[in-house]
Amino acid sequence: MDLKPTTPTKPPLVPRNLATWDRVLRVVIALGMLGYWAAGGFQGFLWPILAGALLANAAMGSCGAYALFGISTCPVTTPPPPEKGNLP
Repeated sequence: MDLKPTTPTKPPLVPRNLATWDRVLRVVIALGMLGYWAAGGFQGFLWPILAGALLANAAMGSCGAYALFGISTCPVTTPPPPEKGNLP
């Protein structure tokens, strides 16, 4: 049985611009920052907030600074060209 969505898919509200390696790197850096902060290496409340921002970026797959500057580490996939008989 072939199941197809009944509603058309919408483009994402926030486009992805982070590749998998970039997302993993952000998680590793954020966890390192949190660990160092928890051990007393970093002082203040700013470090956990920065680590949380990195974790949120990694979870969403999108970075606002990358979008602002037009940067993307995510591989680009282009849709295939339409077939001859299926032109709109």
